[in-house]
Amino acid sequence: MSNSVQSGSAAATRDELFDALANARRRTVLRLVRDRTPHGIGKEDLAFRLAAVTDDKRLAAVTDDDHQRALVALHHRLVPRLTDAGLLEETDDGLLRTTDHWVFDEPAFETVTSDRETTDADELDAVLEALADDRRRTVLAVLSDQYHLITTETLARDVAAREAETNERDVSRERVDEVLASLVHVHLPVLHDATLVGYDDDADRVSYEGHPVVRAEWIRPADSAPATDAETAAGDAETGRTDVRTLEGRDEVIATGQSLCERADDELFLLFTTTGLLEEGCFRRIEDAVDRGVDVTLGSRDPRVRDLVRERVPEVELWEPRVDWLNLPPEGESVGRLVFADRDAVMIGTLGRPAPGDGEYAETALVGDGPDNGLVVIMRQMLGSRLDELDARETDRRSQFPL
Repeated sequence: MSNSVQSGSAAATRDELFDALANARRRTVLRLVRDRTPHGIGKEDLAFRLAAVTDDKRLAAVTDDDHQRALVALHHRLVPRLTDAGLLEETDDGLLRTTDHWVFDEPAFETVTSDRETTDADELDAVLEALADDRRRTVLAVLSDQYHLITTETLARDVAAREAETNERDVSRERVDEVLASLVHVHLPVLHDATLVGYDDDADRVSYEGHPVVRAEWIRPADSAPATDAETAAGDAETGRTDVRTLEGRDEVIATGQSLCERADDELFLLFTTTGLLEEGCFRRIEDAVDRGVDVTLGSRDPRVRDLVRERVPEVELWEPRVDWLNLPPEGESVGRLVFADRDAVMIGTLGRPAPGDGEYAETALVGDGPDNGLVVIMRQMLGSRLDELDARETDRRSQFPL
């Protein structure tokens, strides 16, 4: 991507780009001009060709009226939008040609402007129009990093943090509410209508759906590095994600762990080594899980963790592990937190040494999803005895009720 797009008003430039492309006739004009670049094409000639494509006629069958209507459209509506977006330029002798805009180097651009009907024109208009807004692109960037459905509030908090270029803990409640309102009333309906996201306003859940023509680079901040071919190839064919995903940094670990808590329908199994790992957002999601009937079990060898959870959420079943695989060693990394949702999705967070100054641990995590995922299978085996106890207790509880 060129430096000119990455600097200054990069977001506004992208808004103009996608807005200009969100019209089938403008895309046709762009293709016709590009076919004649670098030499260029005159507007009279372009109008004949545009009329032929628009009316599905041979060039020889285009009438003077057809030509005149196309010429007027080019002059007043089509060419100005494309030149304002930096896609077309006019030479000194009045010819039109394409510029060196970065989008012409995108492999997916051929699909966007193709005369082959691989994608419905109205559908493509809706997709590109949805991309013509920086906040909606941020929404897609957030959702594309998720394995599963997340709540609109979680989405709003992440979007607000990314827009402010800060971490989620530093975003005010007022700001989150402002972003949330815009998502619910404006942006999510637009993205849902364009089939880019799945949005169930009754269940308050959002997921990334994507579209074949949308590239990951299009929805990332303009100054971020594009995904490498190796990173893209490492993902599976449908989602582009690896079997076991690695997270870097405390904020990303917290956000993913909280979204897994939101995902749980029947059972949520948690482990924490210290009270410093229990964010307020964690407590809110544990409380929400209890409220919707999820069986929540939380383990820790630290009595302060158990006392804190007992005070905040007395409905949670507390457990003191008999093994020390979660203990913090004096040196090196160890497991610090674990979130296990419905026994088919897991996040294991590891702690490095405390950072100088604030004393916070450097955190990384591994995430696995699906009952057959290797990390999930290992976790079920490691926690086997405790899970067996929970199953036996549930069986005994059910036996007390008549069928």
